[in-house]
Amino acid sequence: MTMQDVADFFTSSIVHKWIIEQFWLFPLCETLHFIGLSFMFGALLVVDGRILGLCKFVSMKESMKFIPVAIAGFAVNLTTGYFFMTSDPNNYIYNYGFQWKMIMIVVAGINALWFWFGEHKQLLALADGEEAPFRAKVIALISILVWISVIILGRMIPYTDN
Repeated sequence: MTMQDVADFFTSSIVHKWIIEQFWLFPLCETLHFIGLSFMFGALLVVDGRILGLCKFVSMKESMKFIPVAIAGFAVNLTTGYFFMTSDPNNYIYNYGFQWKMIMIVVAGINALWFWFGEHKQLLALADGEEAPFRAKVIALISILVWISVIILGRMIPYTDN
């Protein structure tokens, strides 16, 4: 399967036809994408900021309650991102900014799995104000840096055409 086959698959979908024919759908998706990003990144800053020790006055257990907010924001962005790509797959699939953004999202996913299966339970056991382990701080820093790169790469998509 070639990249053109993938582009043709998305172009032939009902979602492609729908987003092309409904003038209001693409701007709505852009708005929802921004809102989803705000919720996701804001929630991650609460969690990662606490892990890094920037907000020790916040209980670790309470900060972890923002994880579902981050997941919901990501789900919104995954859905709207699918709509964007389906609207013009030839533009996105061959675009270096988009390709690197997808790579960084995969890196963020691997980092999230490392956090969830490697450090999450230990962090929940911390007493209020207690310092997080070094490995958890590394994961939190990687999370923030990777998501900042995803945001920058997303903004670069219109300027990195092939």
